[in-house]
Amino acid sequence: MKIKSLLGFIGRVTVVHFVTYWVFGLVFALFNPFSPGQHIIHALTEFECYFRPITDPLLRAGPLLQIVRGAILALALYPFRSIFLQSKRGWLYLWGLFLALAIIAPSGACPGSIEGIAYSKLPLSIFITGNPEVYLQTLAFAVLVYAWERRREKKITIPLVAVFSVTFVFSLLGVLVQ
Repeated sequence: MKIKSLLGFIGRVTVVHFVTYWVFGLVFALFNPFSPGQHIIHALTEFECYFRPITDPLLRAGPLLQIVRGAILALALYPFRSIFLQSKRGWLYLWGLFLALAIIAPSGACPGSIEGIAYSKLPLSIFITGNPEVYLQTLAFAVLVYAWERRREKKITIPLVAVFSVTFVFSLLGVLVQ
């Protein structure tokens, strides 16, 4: 394994994950039927014992923690990158992996998962209304990682790194300015 190849892959996957997480979080927050800054999960009293209040400083740090999550995703995907990069439908394989392992059938009883439906008391509407953001974010992530890995040109790199830089600064300001 070449360290330069690994580090480059980690950087690209982390940038794409951070940007898609931030952008889709913002878009869905803007079209949210709840009070400003409140997610569907935070609006339900069933979750009050599990989730931090929307005013919690650690909650505002969530986007910054996605840098760590992006690096973890990259490390997990690195050994398999040739499998999804060799196919014209590689982005679909990558998205399918996320849908199956991280969203629909994860190990925990998460909202929207098979186990969440089986083991939680949450209404089915939560599973329907809460997941479009996750489906679309992971789809965008899969498409952008696939595109960037297949064509590492400045046409793709510069806009993604620019959006990453802006969203990173906004996230940092959200934590520092209270």
